[in-house]
Amino acid sequence: MLKLHQLQNILSPILAPISKGYSAVMSRRAEKYVQGEYERFRPECPCVSVGNIGSGGSGKTPLADWLLKWAEREGLLTVLLTRGYGAKPAQMPYLVNRLSPVHEAGDEPLMLANGNPEAKIVVDPVRKRSGAWATQEFQPELMLLDDGFQHMAVERDLDFVLLTPDDFTTGWDKVIPRGTWRESQLALQRADVFFVKSGPQTFNQMRPLIEQKLARFGKPVFQFELKAKGLKLLGTGEQLGFGSEKYLLFAGIGKPEILHEDAKKYMGRAPEEFIIFKDHHSYTAQDMELIRRKAAAAGAKRIVCTPKDVVKLTKLGCEEFYVIDLEVEFKETVFFDDIEEVPFDKWWNKQRLIDAFNK
Repeated sequence: MLKLHQLQNILSPILAPISKGYSAVMSRRAEKYVQGEYERFRPECPCVSVGNIGSGGSGKTPLADWLLKWAEREGLLTVLLTRGYGAKPAQMPYLVNRLSPVHEAGDEPLMLANGNPEAKIVVDPVRKRSGAWATQEFQPELMLLDDGFQHMAVERDLDFVLLTPDDFTTGWDKVIPRGTWRESQLALQRADVFFVKSGPQTFNQMRPLIEQKLARFGKPVFQFELKAKGLKLLGTGEQLGFGSEKYLLFAGIGKPEILHEDAKKYMGRAPEEFIIFKDHHSYTAQDMELIRRKAAAAGAKRIVCTPKDVVKLTKLGCEEFYVIDLEVEFKETVFFDDIEEVPFDKWWNKQRLIDAFNK
C-alpha cells in the first residue's frame, strides 16, 4: 500500500496547481490580518505563539509544556489558549483541570493541565473569544497560543515556529495537498524564532541545509529533542530504567514512525509489536483487550505508550502499562549574527519576553 507522501509525489504534477492556489489564498488571508481588514484580539500581557508550518510531529505540545513550566518558575500566571483538537466541551470557553473528562478537554490540553496545575488551559476554537474571557477571569501575565502560527485572530509578540528534518528536505515548501505545509515558505517571514525537533547529531549534519533555507530570515534556530528518562508504571507512578525486556509499543500520535525509532534507542531493541492508532484516538476497552492479546502472543513483558496516550487510559484499567517518561532538552543552535550561540534554555529569559511586548 502506498504511503501518503509517495502518493503525493506521484500526483505532484496534478496537485501542484492546487497547492499554488491554496498558498495564494493563505497568503492573502495573512495580508488581510496584517492590514487590519479582519478583527483581532490584542492580549493585555505578552503573548507567544507556538506553531508550525507543517502538520503534526514537530513537538508543539512538549515545547508548550516546557514554556508553562518555565513561566511557573518565573512566577508568571499563564493562560494557554488551544483549539483542543477532538475536544467536545459542554460550553466554551472551557477551563481544563485534572478532573476534566478527556472527551471534553481533549488529550493534549488534559495532559498539559495535569503537568501544570498552576496554569490555565483554555479550550475554544475561537481563541479571540477565549483570550478575552481568560483576560477578564484571570488577568494573566503571559498568554500562550497552542498551534497558533496560522491562527492570526489573536495578536502575538513572538511567533515560535517548529520544523522537522523532513521539512528541510522532501517536505520543503510543499503545501497542502502536494505536501503537509499549511502555507508557503513566504510565511516563515513572520517567524521570530525557529525550532528544529531532532537529535543534536542530525541537527549538526543538517546545519548547512538549515543555514541555506533559513539564513534569509535572520532569526535564531534552536535544536531540541525529547529525552527519555526511563519508564513510569501507570498504576503507582514508580520510575525505573528501560531494561532489555521484550515490549509492545502502542500510540495514537502524529508521525508514529519517529516514536518507533526513538523507542529502539531508548529500549535498546525494537518492539515485538507496534500498534498504531490514528492521532488523538479515543481508546476503548476493546482496544485494551487487543493490546494485551497481542502482547501475550508476542511474548512482550511490558506494554509501553506515550504521555499523550496515558490521559485516555485512566478509566480503562491499565495499571500494568508503562509510559515513556520524557523531558525536553536543548543543545544546538544556529545564529545568523555574531552573537555567541547558546541553547534555547540559556538564551530565553523574562527580559526577552518583556522587550518583545514593549516593541
